[in-house]
Amino acid sequence: MSIDMYLITIEGGDGSGKGLASRLICELLERDGSFTSVELTAEPRRRHPLGRAAIDAVKEKKHTPEHEAKLFALDRLDHGLNWMLPRLSKGSVVVCDRNIHSSLVYQGIVGGLGTKNVGLLNSGALIPDLCVWVDCDPEIAIMRIRSGSLREASPQKSEYFETLEIQKKIRSGYEVVLSGQSPTGTSFDTVRVVGPIRNESTVERFSNEVAQEVRKFLRLRPKPRNTYVHDVDLELIRTIIRWNSGQTKLPGYEIDKDPKTKSKPWELIRDMERSYKKASQENSTENVPRRLHSRSIYAIMTSMTLISSGDTNEISAAMGPSRQVSKGHATKVIRHLCSTGKWIRESSGSRNEGSHYRITKKGEAVGKLMLVLSPLRAKVRLWRSRFPKTSYKHMINGILDIIAHDEQLKSVSDRINLLYPTILRGEGQSEKDHVLAWWHSNLIHEF
Repeated sequence: MSIDMYLITIEGGDGSGKGLASRLICELLERDGSFTSVELTAEPRRRHPLGRAAIDAVKEKKHTPEHEAKLFALDRLDHGLNWMLPRLSKGSVVVCDRNIHSSLVYQGIVGGLGTKNVGLLNSGALIPDLCVWVDCDPEIAIMRIRSGSLREASPQKSEYFETLEIQKKIRSGYEVVLSGQSPTGTSFDTVRVVGPIRNESTVERFSNEVAQEVRKFLRLRPKPRNTYVHDVDLELIRTIIRWNSGQTKLPGYEIDKDPKTKSKPWELIRDMERSYKKASQENSTENVPRRLHSRSIYAIMTSMTLISSGDTNEISAAMGPSRQVSKGHATKVIRHLCSTGKWIRESSGSRNEGSHYRITKKGEAVGKLMLVLSPLRAKVRLWRSRFPKTSYKHMINGILDIIAHDEQLKSVSDRINLLYPTILRGEGQSEKDHVLAWWHSNLIHEF
């Protein structure tokens, strides 16, 4: 399973089971995912001055819905930009108990302010990638609120929501907002919503339904709403390099005083394609990529380049959220690459402790090249399928002529600066010229 940097929010009335759903989702992500961390949070923030001010304003019942909505919006904006976004940018998944839709319901519908006004007040907030809508009969919710952990956690909740009448209004408000009946005219209208997931029978049934919906979302691999995936990957690369070497270079990739090989990036990728094609024909294996520029080949080669050696768990962790492939498939691809004997080798004497793999010097050189090309990998594969006999020398020009996203070009240029410090982008040099200069430069390799 592959997971990107998503903000997942849990919404529903008080006592509906949002807390339980939040914990279930975190457990699922920690068990099945591969990313920096799973971060659980909630709004309003009870231990932050901004969140506390919003809560107190509701309790006091002295303020207009607009004033309350502004306080919640301030807390959400600060929470999103200063707490959530830095974590999302490092590859974490953030699970938030309540977010924008709570304000749309409580102040917009129940408070009468209107969803459009509340939406505009929150226009600077992060946009949830997924909203999990938890629903419960108001009478059951009231029973939960008046007993058990909810009462212990906040004994004064009766001051502002512990009535059947308000619970019915809240439930109706969620139906209006999350079913799209009251659009805000903002990007919040495009949030993917799953549910309502009823929490009125057994915990097991509720847990299964929550897990099923979240897994469906993850399998779709939608583009994250608040981060750019290749920037997150670049930050992960920086982090791993610092861990391994303490310097901005790949571990084990020191320049030889007496270099044996020089080649241009396009020559290196050309030679590897030929070798990979030949090896795949000689060592036919089911369910492994037949083409060099497959996602799983890039995932394995780039991750192995970053850590130099490791078992499948360590390799998987180095992939990060943007390059992740399943461990089962990764194992097959690694063994396939090992069978060539050129890029990855299984370390001797490690079988009793599980397979341990080490990348070769030639593999490091190719993996490093793939780390740079990763933002363009899909375009590289498309270009090669359309022009199978054209020299790789002309590939970057061909791709850059049709590239639609400047952010991809910037990401490639940033990676060159990080991984090839002798080919830094010059002052006044365009990102396109920088990438082209790298593509045609003679690089020193140790193999």
